[in-house]
Amino acid sequence: MGVYRDSMESCPRCGTELTQAGAARACSTCSGLWLGVGDLDEMATQMQNPPQQVNLKLLVVDRQPLACPSCSTPMQTVELFGVPIDICRKKHGVWFDANELAQVLLRSVGVTSPDMR
Repeated sequence: MGVYRDSMESCPRCGTELTQAGAARACSTCSGLWLGVGDLDEMATQMQNPPQQVNLKLLVVDRQPLACPSCSTPMQTVELFGVPIDICRKKHGVWFDANELAQVLLRSVGVTSPDMR
């Protein structure tokens, strides 16, 4: 049984209702993903061989903010491994446009061990 929500979360890009997709919530129209901040940390850790914590260094980017799907507050746009993503300032989650999560995770591989490249 799912968690009760007062209102359904909608895609900040196109307004489509988000649906559960594993650890994330997905937009069936634009293929964006809404992911918990802790889930992103865990995914990046598991991409390492052996699994280890990754320094997710965020650089603030100036662009039109998207509204958080959970609280509607404008999110902060940051760059992570060269990919612009949007993070809720209240820590509700991270928004990835189509294919951005895959780009971030692939670019995170080896970041903790630069001497092993």
